[in-house]
Amino acid sequence: MRQCIKKGLVSGRLAATDSTHVKANASRSSEHLVEMPEEPGVYWERLDSYEEEGLQTLEKRIGHRRKKRTKQIKRDNRRTHKRVSRTDPEAGHMKRPGKPEGQYYLSHQTLDTDHGVILGVTVTAGDVHDSVPYLDHLEQIHRSVLPIQAATADAAYDFPLAHRVLEEQGISFYVRPQPSADRTKAEFKRDAFSYNEEKDVYQCPNGKELRVKGLYRSASGVYWEYWADRGDCRSCPFREKCLSEKDKHGARKLLDTYFRPTVRRHLARQNEPDYLQALRKRQIWCEGTFAAQKRGHNLTRVLRRGLEAAEDHCLLSATALNLKRMIKCME
Repeated sequence: MRQCIKKGLVSGRLAATDSTHVKANASRSSEHLVEMPEEPGVYWERLDSYEEEGLQTLEKRIGHRRKKRTKQIKRDNRRTHKRVSRTDPEAGHMKRPGKPEGQYYLSHQTLDTDHGVILGVTVTAGDVHDSVPYLDHLEQIHRSVLPIQAATADAAYDFPLAHRVLEEQGISFYVRPQPSADRTKAEFKRDAFSYNEEKDVYQCPNGKELRVKGLYRSASGVYWEYWADRGDCRSCPFREKCLSEKDKHGARKLLDTYFRPTVRRHLARQNEPDYLQALRKRQIWCEGTFAAQKRGHNLTRVLRRGLEAAEDHCLLSATALNLKRMIKCME
């Protein structure tokens, strides 16, 4: 990598990240169900610091703050069991739309879009979400390999914390927006409420305001709580459409990420030419690189077992491709 930097083959102007599945040396017949242990979510300490920052802001806005948490927050996961291989327990059962199902590893790669030189590789089990290793992976490159000026990634890497952390480090973030999912059981979904940025309030279909009254912390994020007034909801003609039958609070609530200002600044640019160009470069370079590795550098199946062996395998594949690209550029 030092030679690539010295020869000017990488610049850090735009680093593109994506992941691909690599078959583990384990069959589905070796799987058995294992209970998932309760453990803290990813980026736990980072979220703790932002939660404290948010509580201080909340105290200034409404004059008081809730007590400091003393209990650990439970992980946001509806699954209580997962499929684990007896022959390679460090692999993960992957089940994603459009992907093969079974025991896999995921190779997360970041490359420089100047000449497609791979800057870093991180390997996880196949059942780990792409967002989990992203910040540590990118920061290691930014700190130890070369400074990154801008980063681009697919929708799987679009999570609020990434926007805030990368902005604080001076890294522009070009990411394909993740489609929003509204699990609200009421007829009026989130889209029925308009946001007033100047007043920092949401307005309901009946014209009433929802104001910030709390800060909610989950295992994976920090959120502002916008509450409507109970009196407004009690006399509202749209009450049955806005509140579910099981609602115990008697007022409508909306959650909005604590990192909303940063997210909105970044995504407001998503139709600008440089933003679209960054997304195109990610698609061309990342997907083309994985195709070349799978075709000619054995990134289809891990031969040995265990996470460490999978890391060695994926690093060797990336090194082989880097050597070819370096030689081609130097010629």
